[in-house]
Amino acid sequence: MRYETIVKPIIDKVLSFIGLVILSPLYILIALAIYVDDPGPVFFTQKRVGKDKHLFALHKFRTMKLSTPHDVPTHQLSNPEQYITCTGRFLRKYSLDELPQIWDIFCGRMSIIGPRPALWNQEDLIAEREKYCANSVFPGLTGLAQIKGRDELEISHKAKLDGEYVRLLRKGGIVAFIQDIWCFINTIGSVLKHDGVVEGGTGKINSSEADLENYGYRKVFNINKSDRKRILITGANSYIGDSFASYVEKYYPNLSINIIDMKDGSWRVHDFGSYDTVFHVAGIAHSDAGLTSGKKKDLYYAVNTELAIETAKKAKESKVSQFIFMSSMIVYGDSAPYGKTKIIDEYSIPSPDNFYGDSKWQADVGIRKLGDDTFHTAIVRSPMIYGKGAKGNYSILSKLAQKSLIFPDVKNTRSMLYIDNLCEFISLLVLAGTDGIYFPQNKEYSSTSRIVRYISQAVGKNVCFMKILNPIVSLLSHFPGRVSKLTNKAFGDMVYSQKISTYEGMDYQLIDLETSIILMEGNKVPDWDAGSRKVKQSMKVLFLVNHDVVIYNFRLELVERLIACGYEVHISSPYGEHTDDLVKLGAKFHEIQIDRHGMNPMSEIGLLHEYHKLVCTIRPMAVLTYTIKPNIYGGIVARKAGVSFIANITGLGTSIETGGIKKWIILKLYRLGIYKAQKVFFQNEMNREFMIKNKIVSGAWEVLPGSGVNLTQHYFEPYPAETEEFIFTTIGRIMKDKGIEELLKAARSVKSVYPGVRFRLIGFFDGKYESIVRRAVDAGIVEYINQQKDIHSFIKESHAIIHPSFHEGMSNVLLEAAATGRPVLASDIPGCAETFEEGVTGFGFKPRNSEHLAEVIIKFINLPYEKKLEMGRAGRAKMEREFDRLIVVNKYMDEITKIHKEQ
Repeated sequence: MRYETIVKPIIDKVLSFIGLVILSPLYILIALAIYVDDPGPVFFTQKRVGKDKHLFALHKFRTMKLSTPHDVPTHQLSNPEQYITCTGRFLRKYSLDELPQIWDIFCGRMSIIGPRPALWNQEDLIAEREKYCANSVFPGLTGLAQIKGRDELEISHKAKLDGEYVRLLRKGGIVAFIQDIWCFINTIGSVLKHDGVVEGGTGKINSSEADLENYGYRKVFNINKSDRKRILITGANSYIGDSFASYVEKYYPNLSINIIDMKDGSWRVHDFGSYDTVFHVAGIAHSDAGLTSGKKKDLYYAVNTELAIETAKKAKESKVSQFIFMSSMIVYGDSAPYGKTKIIDEYSIPSPDNFYGDSKWQADVGIRKLGDDTFHTAIVRSPMIYGKGAKGNYSILSKLAQKSLIFPDVKNTRSMLYIDNLCEFISLLVLAGTDGIYFPQNKEYSSTSRIVRYISQAVGKNVCFMKILNPIVSLLSHFPGRVSKLTNKAFGDMVYSQKISTYEGMDYQLIDLETSIILMEGNKVPDWDAGSRKVKQSMKVLFLVNHDVVIYNFRLELVERLIACGYEVHISSPYGEHTDDLVKLGAKFHEIQIDRHGMNPMSEIGLLHEYHKLVCTIRPMAVLTYTIKPNIYGGIVARKAGVSFIANITGLGTSIETGGIKKWIILKLYRLGIYKAQKVFFQNEMNREFMIKNKIVSGAWEVLPGSGVNLTQHYFEPYPAETEEFIFTTIGRIMKDKGIEELLKAARSVKSVYPGVRFRLIGFFDGKYESIVRRAVDAGIVEYINQQKDIHSFIKESHAIIHPSFHEGMSNVLLEAAATGRPVLASDIPGCAETFEEGVTGFGFKPRNSEHLAEVIIKFINLPYEKKLEMGRAGRAKMEREFDRLIVVNKYMDEITKIHKEQ
């Protein structure tokens, strides 16, 4: 055996390395030819069966067009010639497409000489090779069967030649070495004769093709749910059987069920003849086969295989028309190790790794052989089944979730099947009365961390998910013995392709993962639609804002529309003067404290925690966020909770505008918060360009006309009468970034020339400016008015509105002023400049420039009265044309409706 285990691997490694070096120029030329012929990837991988039947990715040069159906062997394509490229024909003729397999040899997945690796769906070839131990050696680039007939050989003959090669290889020494040399030399000769190494599929694979034809996803079901059927469940006290019986009693009274015990021999004299379907659930549950005694192994086969086949035979003899067998996903072996992916599709080959899996597989095969036109055998290869009262891995995970404070944040994927979804599937399968192989699973994949998160939320416990723990999981997955096995079992990947689990005419995936866990673990039961046996779709929408004014002044119409359409609206913000008004409308209010400008880490963590509790408690359909902190922290929480959210960038904010370390921190947090948003709405093009340039937004986005303006509430008002007492009004937060300093300086300058002009400030102090403004009031420079609930009358009295802000998303004050028919004087910045047309509806001035502001005010004062009237009318027309708030409301409703339909 030393030749096989020591000498042969060394020869493979050395020769493959030399081959890679020498042939590298040829690789480059071939790659160029492939790309020029059909631009795209130059390499192609295909699932093949390696040593000990482990699947691996075999490499080739691509010879097929990119339009070729993915992962389908050439021999299964109709008219495969249409897909082969010109370069591909040449490569195949001289077997040059096989050259990349030298890399597979160098990596230790193949050998130079050995049986050619079987395709993943060549079940008959694999089984035939098993007779000769030909699956226990490394597959080869070429081999004995390849130089003695290749594709022309029957499966049995090919497997026999592979067995002959293995027999001489196991002799070792000079005999094995000479055999490899002989195969290598003869391969060169066959290649020169254009008869080289085969590219993959050989022989007949009728049994696999028959299975493929009978996969349930290829069928179309027309089911009459009122049909009457009689069902015999073979296997008493089974979790699946008892659950199915209870489910049918509740939802399908037209199906009658009997259950018999299979533990004694009495079932053999039971009359099967009166039943339409036998549903076989009896079996020994999965245990650690690695620790199973020899006696227990025998029992696996006696119960899981022999009893199942014997029951099917009795059903057939009794003229039962349908036999349903609960097989298992375990027939495809264990899950992939941590960090690897295992996707089972229609071409995957069952390859059990333990006695439990093999006993199920042998029954699976044996029962299908009994099927015919009058006896329909339906095989259900289910993934892990879980539900209330179920034993096994889920119950262990549930206990762990309720006790753990921290947990790894691992993104593995698993196929699972909730017990009610399985029961619905079996009910429909019985009513269909058909045969086939089925792979039912939940609509979405799960992950271990996701399950723990849902369980902890359902029981009201906070678990901290930490990616920093993931390296520990990786380390444990490489430990020898049970440690790695349990780690890979918990955190490994194993999923069915959703394609093979979707059946036209069978809507069985009624309950999603999160809802199933709430039903099992939570104290609160979701709203249930008894008619459809589905959880009612969530109609809750949560607004996260930093001030109630953000909703009341600018999103009130959206709140009203949502409530009118039957949505349950939740609003979270600090308590404000408009809060009670919002509650009277029908919204539900959740008070939360937000320091709008602070960066205290403890306060920020506290806000994040409060948002987390809020989202977990409400479980909204969608979260709508406005302003920086709600966008960031609300986005993080919504994404973690799996809730769709829509962000609105109302402006970049002072910290981003001024730069420095604050800007860097906020941009990092912003990317974390809104990168995966369902939709990001911007209020001006500059903000959009900035966010995309800094890679903060990745998904769908759209620029809105700000928050829009309510044209009914802010209706057109006649312009004030001509007078020397001009009134200029500034409305908004009184703070540095709103240009308060520049306004005060400009007002002082203008009043020195036009003492009759009045400057009014309306708003609340947001900073250190109260004392400064009070002094200006005492000096007669400005008039101060506290923040007002309704500003329309103040706009009506004004001759123009001044807005000297440094940065805006979209100025609502300017929109409301123009809608009322008042000219605007505003900073020439994004968010303001869009609201007016220079010289037509208003004037712009340089931001942070009091002198220019004063010049523009005087310029406006000196305009003819008719020009001011004309500006007001033009401003109103612009608002009606471009900034109607209904545009914004409709955009939001479109997104929320889309989310609702996708639930």
